[in-house]
Amino acid sequence: MTLALLLAWLLPSAAGTLAWLALNPARGPGWLAAALGYGIVSGLLLAAAATASFARADTANAWIHAGWWLALFAVIAGIVAWRRAPRPAPVPDNRDKVDKWTNVFLALALASLVWRGGIALREILLRPTFPWDAWDAWAVKSKAWFLLGHYQPFVSMRDWLQHPATADYTGIAWSYPAALGWIQVWFASAVGGWIEPLINLPWFALWLGLLLGHYGQWRALGISRVRALAFVYFLGSLPLVMVHVALAGYADLWVATVFGFGVLAWMRWQQRRERSQLAIAAICALLLPLLKLEGAVWLLLFAGVAAFGMLPRRWRRYVAAGMLAVIVFCIVIGRLSLPLFGLGWVDIGMNAIDVPVIGRLAIAWHGAAFDGVLYSLFSQPNWHLLWWLAPMIVVWRWSELRTQESLRLLGALLLAGFGFLLFLFLFTDAARWAESFTAINRLVMHLTPATMTLLVMLCRDAQWAPATPGTRPASARPPDPA
Repeated sequence: MTLALLLAWLLPSAAGTLAWLALNPARGPGWLAAALGYGIVSGLLLAAAATASFARADTANAWIHAGWWLALFAVIAGIVAWRRAPRPAPVPDNRDKVDKWTNVFLALALASLVWRGGIALREILLRPTFPWDAWDAWAVKSKAWFLLGHYQPFVSMRDWLQHPATADYTGIAWSYPAALGWIQVWFASAVGGWIEPLINLPWFALWLGLLLGHYGQWRALGISRVRALAFVYFLGSLPLVMVHVALAGYADLWVATVFGFGVLAWMRWQQRRERSQLAIAAICALLLPLLKLEGAVWLLLFAGVAAFGMLPRRWRRYVAAGMLAVIVFCIVIGRLSLPLFGLGWVDIGMNAIDVPVIGRLAIAWHGAAFDGVLYSLFSQPNWHLLWWLAPMIVVWRWSELRTQESLRLLGALLLAGFGFLLFLFLFTDAARWAESFTAINRLVMHLTPATMTLLVMLCRDAQWAPATPGTRPASARPPDPA
C-alpha cells in the first residue's frame, strides 16, 4: 500500500470519527464502536463532498486538492472533541453473566462472520467491477471524470443529441446522484490509476461501519452485549448484504446503512433527548437522496413520521386525518404534486404517477408481481429466515410495540416504507422488477437494518426462559461498558 493510498484511508476515517466524538463526547456502552462505525461511513462521504467541491478541475490529483480541506476539518473536529471529552473515570465492570456455552456459540458465530467478510474482501480484490448496474450505471461518471482529468456534466440523451457541439456526456444513469462516484474518484487519484479492486474497497469498509455503528448504538439504547452481538451476526451474515459487499459498486447498501444510522440516532433522541443525535438523524435523512433516487422517498417518509412524533398527542389524530383527506382529495381530482429532492415535482393521479427523471408509471394491479414478492422474501436464499421471523417477533412482543411510543413510531415508519414498496411493485409498471427478482430485493434491503433495530428493541427485555425465584431479569442489571 502506497503512502497516498494509506492517507486516503486514514484522513476520512479520522475526520468522521473525530466529528462523531465532537458531537457525542459522552462515554457509555458501545461508544467506541459507534464512533468508529459512524466515523468510517461519514468519513467516506466527507471525502466525496471534499472531492466534489475542491477537485473538479483536476480529478487525477483529487485526493491532494481535497485532502487539505479534509485534514483541516479533522483537526478542527479533533480540537472540539478533545475540549468536550469527559474526564477519565473508572468504569465498573458490570458485564452480563453468560454461561460458557452461550459464549462459545457467540464466538463461533462471530468467527464465521469474520470468515464471510474475508471471502467478500477476497472477491473485491480479485475482480473488476461486475458488469451489471455497478458497471454501466454507477461507475460510469466517476471513471469518465478520472480518465478525463476533470469534471464534465452528464445530461439527458435528448439534450446530448440536441447539442452535439458540447463536450457533455450522457448515459442511462445520467440523472443518478454522484456522491458515490466522487468517493471512487478520491481513491482512484490516491491509487494513481483506475484500478477497480482498490477503488471498490470502500464497500468492504461500509460493511464494517454498518456492523460497528449498529452494535454501538444498540448498546447505547440498552441492548445487552450478547443480544447486540447476536443481532450484529444476523445483520452482517444476510446473504444479500454480503453479495452487495462482494459485488461492490451498487448504492443500495449505502442507502441501507445511512437510513439505518438515521433511525438509530432518532431512537436515541426519542429516549434521551440528545440534540446531537437528532442532528445526526437529520443529516442521515438529508443524505439519502444524494445516494440514490429512491432516497427521496425515504427522506419524505422519515421526515413525515419524525415530525408526526413531535406533535402533541392530542393533535396527532386530527393532523393525520386532515392530511389523509387532503391527499385523497388531490389524487381524486388528479392534482397532487409532491416536491421530492432529486426527483423534482412528482405528479400523482388516479391512473398514473409522473416522475420527471424516471417517466410515467401507469397504475394497475399486477398479479404476477405478487408471486415475485412472496418468492423473493420467503423462498429465495437472500434473507435466511428474516421475513419469516420478523412478523412472529412483532406478534410475540406486541405489548412492547403498543406501549412504547418510540417503537410505535419506528413501526409506523417501516410500515409506511414497506407499504410504498408493495404499492410500487404490485400497482405500477415497476412490477417487472419484482417479477424478475431484481429491484424487489435491493429496495427491501434499504429498510433491513432499520427492521433489525425494531426487532432487537422488541427483544431488549424479553425473557427466553422462566425466571427463577430470587433472580432479577436481565433488564434490571446495569449495562456493561463493552
